[in-house]
This record gives sequence, C-alpha cells and structure tokens, in this order.
Amino acid sequence: MANHPDSDLVPYVRGELAPADRERVARHLEDCPECREDATAIRALLENLARSVPAPPPIHWGRWRAELRARLDGRRGRHAWWWRPVPLALSASLTGVLLVLAILGGPPRPTGSDPASVEEVLLGRRLELLRQLSLVERLDLLEDLDIIGQLDRLTATSEG
Repeated sequence: MANHPDSDLVPYVRGELAPADRERVARHLEDCPECREDATAIRALLENLARSVPAPPPIHWGRWRAELRARLDGRRGRHAWWWRPVPLALSASLTGVLLVLAILGGPPRPTGSDPASVEEVLLGRRLELLRQLSLVERLDLLEDLDIIGQLDRLTATSEG
C-alpha cells in the first residue's frame, strides 16, 4: 500500500486511536511489513522509556494540605501594618480623579446653537491667513476698489 499511516503508529501502539482508525491501521499493518516493524520498534521504545522513568513518589495529601495551609497563613501575616489601607486609598483616589474628569470633561466645546461660537470657530480656521498681514492689507484694498466700482455704477444708473 502506498498510503502509510506514519503519524498514526504511535497513537495506535499506545491505544489512543478511535475504533475506526484503529481498524484501518491494523489492516494496513497486516499487509505492510515495513510499518509492522516500525510499530514493533515503537512499542519496544515506549516500553523501555516506561521502565527507565522512576515511579513517582506517593503523595501524602494530609501532609501536603498542612504544608499548603502553613504557607498561606505565613503569607497573610507578611504585610506591614501600613500596607493594608494602601489598596483602599489608591482605589478611592483613582475613583475621585475619574469622577472629577467626568464632571469637568475638559475644555468647553462650542455648541451649534450659539452663532458667535460658530463664527469664532470659522475665524480660528482662518487664523493662518490673518497672520500674513500684507495679504490682508491687499484684500482690504481690493474690497475698497470693489466698493468704488459699485459707486460708479450707482451714479450711472441714477443719471440714466
């Protein structure tokens, strides 16, 4: 067979495959001597590894619980007398700061209902233009020339 179950050999030897996969690998091992040798080698390797690792010591749960309780009790008494109110004070001060920031909310923002504030915003956007004084003076001159031109038309229409 061309399709060798290489990745399924270790789980097959350890007995961790689902029944359908186990049957598929077993059928393949009956037909393929290479995979059968690999499975035998893996089985021998796993048995040698299991023998080489020492058995874990038995756990005495009563002694373990007593040791854990002693460690926890030792940790509780470690903090100095002044450390206990610190978390409460820190949380109260943080709450106060957040409350002040929420109430004040930063600088006031212009609202759409006040026309003066809308004009201030528009003028603020044109502030760069106002910084160039020579350009502003030329604009004033052009406005004056426009007014003079309109006056000339007024006199011509009133005469006619």
